[in-house]
Amino acid sequence: MEKLKAALQRFLEQQDLYNAEFGLFEEHEIRLRPEPVHCEIDEQIPVSPELMYLYSHYEMRDSKAQGTQKLRNAAVEIGDAAVLFFAAPEHLHRQQLGYRWIGQSEPYRESETWPRQHVVIANFNDDPLIVDTSVPGSPVYAGVAGGRPECVASSLGDLFLALAILIEGARAFGGEVVDEETYETKPAYLEQVEPPLRALLGMERAEHLCEFLSFK
Repeated sequence: MEKLKAALQRFLEQQDLYNAEFGLFEEHEIRLRPEPVHCEIDEQIPVSPELMYLYSHYEMRDSKAQGTQKLRNAAVEIGDAAVLFFAAPEHLHRQQLGYRWIGQSEPYRESETWPRQHVVIANFNDDPLIVDTSVPGSPVYAGVAGGRPECVASSLGDLFLALAILIEGARAFGGEVVDEETYETKPAYLEQVEPPLRALLGMERAEHLCEFLSFK
């Protein structure tokens, strides 16, 4: 768990630096809790040791969701290119709707094709970021436009290290990583972040992560 702890610390450092300079959201981020807590997670949701560590030690802060029916989540900005939303643990059941549980209204029925060990923890443009809770380290997968999910990180720790790399790169570009004329990711930004991403994740996983985030 020390690897995950170090990865989250590095991620939090880059997230906070970015938000202080360029962030668009207030009180809508991942925060370290003052003390670990016992999380209320629906008993139908399988939770790996890594996910339990994340949710017990870190809060998905969303001030605008307080006192409402809104799904509480934390926003993670990667410059002007992408914003991921990480669901709070008490809302993980709702986060699985359309994936593990399907239907227009309650009672929802369980999908016959969705692996029960797969838990959607976040989304980007309505595409899911998924943790395989049955494998040590909690590998992370991403699905694009309803396609077959592809592995983007061999562990939850590697995912947060990858996000730290991407956010740090966005800071170097003043938060502006999208070309205003072409609406594509700036080649110079990709040239900066791709080498460390490949070294961390491997060529194939790094490519899948960039595709998931619409960098390519």
